[in-house]
Amino acid sequence: MDMNAECPVCKQPTEIEVGFYYGTGYVSYALTIAITVATFVAWKVLIGLSFNIDDNRIFYWLGANVVLLILMQPIIMRYARVLWLSWFVSYNPQWREHEVEQPERVNKEQANNW
Repeated sequence: MDMNAECPVCKQPTEIEVGFYYGTGYVSYALTIAITVATFVAWKVLIGLSFNIDDNRIFYWLGANVVLLILMQPIIMRYARVLWLSWFVSYNPQWREHEVEQPERVNKEQANNW
């Protein structure tokens, strides 16, 4: 669950400012909805769904989806953070020749002080 303070390859800081990753909750939610819709479509195509009162296939899908999302939570969290960071830090093709910009809104004395 820990995240590197900077990229081990290019030394880009990953903590741009205090509370930078609060928005990843929205990204994680969108990824979770996308996975849920994909599993629903796959289940409907492969197994089929019936909303008949005697058919429990919808509940089997719901249980399988919940288990899948719980198991994938660390992966979803990482992808949400990577997507969030990629939206705010642009890629520089000549990153080896240029110095990385250090964020100005990070107080290193107060880092991890919660």
